Amino acid sequence: MAHASLVRTDPPDPCLILPFSRLPRLSHGDLPCATGVVLRRPPGFVRLFFNERVELIGRGVRVLAPNGRRVEVGPAEISGAEVSVKVNAAEPGTYRVIWRAVASDTHPAQGTFAFSVGRSSGPAAGAGTPARSTMGLALQTLARALHFAGYALSFGVFGFRQLVLVPMAIANDVSSARRVWRLVGAGVLALLVAEPLALVAQTASLSAPGDGPFDLEVVGGALDSSFGRVLAQRLGAAVLLWVLVGAVRNAHIGEKEMAWAVLPLGAVVALIDGEAAHAAGTRPMWAGLGINMVHEAAMGLWLGGLLGLLGVYRMPGIASRRGAIVGRTARIALASVTVLIITGTVMAVQHLTGLRDLAATAYGRTLLVKLCVFAAGLAFAWAAVSAPVDARLRWWVREAGALLGLLALAGLLVSLQPPV
Repeated sequence: MAHASLVRTDPPDPCLILPFSRLPRLSHGDLPCATGVVLRRPPGFVRLFFNERVELIGRGVRVLAPNGRRVEVGPAEISGAEVSVKVNAAEPGTYRVIWRAVASDTHPAQGTFAFSVGRSSGPAAGAGTPARSTMGLALQTLARALHFAGYALSFGVFGFRQLVLVPMAIANDVSSARRVWRLVGAGVLALLVAEPLALVAQTASLSAPGDGPFDLEVVGGALDSSFGRVLAQRLGAAVLLWVLVGAVRNAHIGEKEMAWAVLPLGAVVALIDGEAAHAAGTRPMWAGLGINMVHEAAMGLWLGGLLGLLGVYRMPGIASRRGAIVGRTARIALASVTVLIITGTVMAVQHLTGLRDLAATAYGRTLLVKLCVFAAGLAFAWAAVSAPVDARLRWWVREAGALLGLLALAGLLVSLQPPV
């Protein structure tokens, strides 16, 4: 499920189908995929041309002779979107080229193709065929959804404290404060756990048949790529958030200054997340990253505010202020929903070629389901506004469930390749 696409090879791959093409896709066990083109003379180089610059994992490109021997001469080299490796392919028969890389937006890519010299032969010994990893995609989705949930629980609930409870002078109510800090702590934990899970997902997505679950070449290559840099930035931000939250919770002097340092950190994390999303591929990139940042921050405030409200609503220390708390939280939610609609529309226009993509691509179908769940969340929120006071809590729980479902779908959407 890569975001960097192979567009041409030399020797040519007769089975290369560009992404979103309507042509039938052959498997690597079918002719002519299994043998590739038959060359009269051995090639001096194997070249791969991508739609964008990539970073190689390990040596990046393996070329296996008919007897299974590796025939690359030196490491692969990158020039722009072209990857090349010198080969010694004098032996007659079929050669298998296996490559794996990471795109600039941290998404994994791998594949294989064949060519023959003089005549075709059976597949090279040990030439396992990399396949699109369903497990890798599932783990990527889970890791991203957990990260988004951690973002909403930590920064979103903290924003609820700063924008709702602090202005109303009830942030220090003992029972309510305990609930809020537990939610924020759970969010920090989710942010920390999501990154090792993301590394496992990246490794699973880049592993070929026969590789171990923690192949050191794959793990090291992943950590040395754009993915590893984003992972380090996220972990650093989560640890810094942990420190700041602890300082705010225990400080008696300077608590206000430290508290307001948390929200800018939330904006920085949302900006970092754009480096591992489709925003990294938009032009100009700064606009894509900015829109993604605002979109994610609005999501965090909506869900975080709702979870904070659910956490403190029944606390006896705020019983006399419940109406005011609900009203202030609702205004923040309304502003967040407005921002989500605007930025979501802009992002959809950036990544779709037309309405037909909503039915013709996995990305479009996932986006369509996401829109339906978003509409359900809005319906639950509206029902809570119209419901009697005693019934509001049930509608808020349903709204929170819909928003958590949105996070899972967002994790899947970011893991899929957009049409544009």
